[in-house]
Amino acid sequence: MSKACSFFKDLDQKSAFDKPKDGFPVFNSALQQKIILSVMESLPYDDKEGTEPLRLKDRAAGKYGDPLLDRKTFVREVFPLHHQRIRFKLTSEWAGAFFKPQPLPLIGEYFGEKYSLFFTFHGFYMSMLCIPASIGLCYSIARLLMADMTGSYLDNPLMPVMAIVISLWSCVFVKYWANLESAKRFDWDTMEFELEEAVQDLFKNSPKTVKSVLEDGTPNPDAQVNPVTGEIEDYYYDNGDWFPIPTFRARSQLVTFTVIAIINTFNILVTLCIWKFIARPIMGDGSNTSMVFVGGAVMGALSGILSFTIDCVMDGVPAFDFQGLMVKLIEDENWRTETEDEDANIMKTFFFKVVEKYFPLAYVAFMVNHVEVFGGVDYCPKWNCLPVVWAMFPALVITEICLNTAFTHGIPVKLHETRS
Repeated sequence: MSKACSFFKDLDQKSAFDKPKDGFPVFNSALQQKIILSVMESLPYDDKEGTEPLRLKDRAAGKYGDPLLDRKTFVREVFPLHHQRIRFKLTSEWAGAFFKPQPLPLIGEYFGEKYSLFFTFHGFYMSMLCIPASIGLCYSIARLLMADMTGSYLDNPLMPVMAIVISLWSCVFVKYWANLESAKRFDWDTMEFELEEAVQDLFKNSPKTVKSVLEDGTPNPDAQVNPVTGEIEDYYYDNGDWFPIPTFRARSQLVTFTVIAIINTFNILVTLCIWKFIARPIMGDGSNTSMVFVGGAVMGALSGILSFTIDCVMDGVPAFDFQGLMVKLIEDENWRTETEDEDANIMKTFFFKVVEKYFPLAYVAFMVNHVEVFGGVDYCPKWNCLPVVWAMFPALVITEICLNTAFTHGIPVKLHETRS
């Protein structure tokens, strides 16, 4: 390993990574892949029919009726790879450089601008967190030093100051990130990305999409005209109306929100049952502090198992090739571009998980002493919910991490060993 590290360091000092050994100093590795793939999917030189691209999957499927194009020995699949020098440079300047700035242009070249923007936000977020972390550390020390004066380790007159500082920090964070994002979009020439983004194949092939040309080649009488340009849309699907009766995409979105509401209601009811019939009886009257912590840990562990189970249903389980319900619901909404599809997925997932992930903690911390559930108020022992939350939070997080790790890494490894 030490020889490899010294080898990378020696190449880096000689600027070997910056030399275009492939003979294409104008095009980076990612652009070369796009050009090659475009050539492979283009029409053959002797095709005298139309303009439909000759796709690799169609060639292998025998779609074109030509023995030369449909034979099984033809190229069936392509997995593009970057040049070795790009990987070596990323290893040297990113994966193995803990104290260097992130090589964002190189990340964009290797993974694409979208992932580079993600790592830009990640680095900016981690850097900006140093401010509230430092202030929080000072506040915690002050709270301990002032405990004798205030009579409590929790109640402190500096709490409002801390809240104001965090509020100001969040405003500054959002403003600076907006400026940085705009600068990076300009540098990477993605200002008009969403306007120029190609229509995704899923939208083109959907039976809901109105096409300008029918399958038999005749014009579609129901084709839609763009109200801005006045030209016929090649592919179109109406956003629909929400009132009085939802139509088209609005109807599909209503179905998605309804499913999310049903799943969240189920999650809330099961959480209430866990607290009332399992966790709360373990705690007793609160005279035994250990049992209070045990009850809180049980509440957190069972909430984590419930949350993970619902996540499997909604997000899917790749290890078992199970596609989640959320993906199917978003596909049914039939969005035009990949960005629109991702934005819809992010919004729906937020509304779903803000309840699924935080309701157990919010219920115990703020509502359990005041809300009557199933005919009574099952308040925390001695009306003090803080020890319960202390035990509940780490148990919930650890349970979800263990289950996610097992289903992401453990089970796929065992399945691979079994099959091999």
